[in-house]
Amino acid sequence: MGLTASKDSYCTLFTAVFGMYGTMMLAAPAKMVTDHFDAPATPMTEFWIRGSAVALVGLCYCIKTGNSQEMFDVALLATIAIALLYPFNAKFGYLTNGKLPTKYTGFPNHYVPEALMTFLISVGLYTKFLA
Repeated sequence: MGLTASKDSYCTLFTAVFGMYGTMMLAAPAKMVTDHFDAPATPMTEFWIRGSAVALVGLCYCIKTGNSQEMFDVALLATIAIALLYPFNAKFGYLTNGKLPTKYTGFPNHYVPEALMTFLISVGLYTKFLA
């Protein structure tokens, strides 16, 4: 029995994962900071995180209600961009003048988004080129 993947299932997976992140960004923006960084949440970071939730949830809606054959590339490219701009940039600091104080102890921690983004990108590339 072989591994199967479809563009529709990838769009559903994208919507589930990023819908959850968007909901957390809206409902508990401080946790998005304190769960993943050794730094306190501030009113300013909560403001930016909560406002960004609208765009992420809106993107999820468009991807899920659109034609999955067309929306698949949007979902995959968005996943790659989010991975590069958020968890991997925080870890390696290529856009932030150095690494951010990421948490690697306790749960949840910064390994979660790194592993999740790697998984989503791998599944997306598999679906695009090998499925």
